[in-house]
Amino acid sequence: MNERESIKAYAHSIKKLKNECTDKGINEDEFRKLYFESLKSIEEKDIMVKSHSRQSFFTKRKFLLILLLILTIYSIKYICCNILCNLQELIYPGLRLIRQISIPFISLFPALTELYQEPCLIQNPFYTIIDMDCWPCSTVNNVHQIYDPQPLHQQHAAPFIYETDQEQVDMKKLRNLYFRNKELFDKESSKIVMNNKFHLAPSNLFQNQQDIEDTNLYIWKINNLNLARILRQLIPRAKVVPKFGQSTERFIIIDSSHNDFSIPDTECNFAFLLVLSGTRTVILNPAEECKHQCKSTQVDLKESYLLWYNWWYWRPVVQQSNGNSTFVAHVGSYC
Repeated sequence: MNERESIKAYAHSIKKLKNECTDKGINEDEFRKLYFESLKSIEEKDIMVKSHSRQSFFTKRKFLLILLLILTIYSIKYICCNILCNLQELIYPGLRLIRQISIPFISLFPALTELYQEPCLIQNPFYTIIDMDCWPCSTVNNVHQIYDPQPLHQQHAAPFIYETDQEQVDMKKLRNLYFRNKELFDKESSKIVMNNKFHLAPSNLFQNQQDIEDTNLYIWKINNLNLARILRQLIPRAKVVPKFGQSTERFIIIDSSHNDFSIPDTECNFAFLLVLSGTRTVILNPAEECKHQCKSTQVDLKESYLLWYNWWYWRPVVQQSNGNSTFVAHVGSYC
C-alpha cells in the first residue's frame, strides 16, 4: 500500500467514525474536540514510549560498561601477560627498525654513538632504597688485609685490601699506551672529565709533561671492549676478580690536586680500586640508607694494593696523603 492509498484509507475511516458519532447524537464540534484530544493523547503516549526506550537503552549501556570494566579489572593480569608474550617477537624487529631510522640522524651527529655504551644516561640523585638490609656492613669496624686472595663468586660484603703483582703504571706508561693506540682511543673514548666539571681530549692531557704535572683531577672512563683489551696490556685482571663477569666499564683516575674526591659508581656492585702509582688514604663511608647502622672506616692504600668493596653498602672517598706524588688508580667492577 502506497502513501496515497494509506491517506485515502485513513480519511475513509475518519469519515466512517464521524457518521457513527452522528448516529449516536454527537455533533460535529464535539467530534472535532474528541478527535484532537485523541491525537494529543497518542502523541504524548508516543513521546513516553520513546523516552522510556531511550532510558532503557542508556541503562543497558551503563550496565554493559560496568560489566566490561569489572571483567577487565579481573582479567588485567591475563591480558598483560598475553600482550607481553606477543610483544616479545616484535622487540628485536622494532629495535632494528628504530636503528635503521636513526642511522641518517646518527651520521649527522657521530658523537651520539657514545650514548650506546652507557647503561644509564641520567642518574637519579634522589633514589634511595626503603628498609634496606644493612647487616652486612653493621659488623664491619675496619678494613682487613688478606694474603691469599681468591676469586669471589659469592656475595661478600666486608671490604678488604691485598697486595697485588701489579707493576707500577705511571703517567709515562699511560702516555705511551695512548700514543700507540691514539686513533682508537680518540674514537672510542675521546673525553676525560677534569675536576668533575670540564671535558678534555686525551691528547690534551698527554701531549707534554708540563700538563701532566698540573694540579687537577682527571677521570677517564673507558666503556669499550677493544679499549679494555688494550688496557689489559698494562693492567692484568686481578686475582680477586672472577674470570667471567667483569664489566667492560672501567675508570682511570689521575689525581695531582691532592684534594678529596669520590670514587665514581660502577656498573656492577662488586667494585675494586687498584693503585697503579702513588699512595692515598681512602675513607669508606656507609651508603645513605645504612648510616644509622654502619660507621665509616679508612685504610691507607699503597702502590700495587687493591681495595675490594661492595658499593651497595660503601661509598669510598679518596683523601690526600703525606706524599706529593701523582696518584694513578684503576677502578673496575664485576657482577
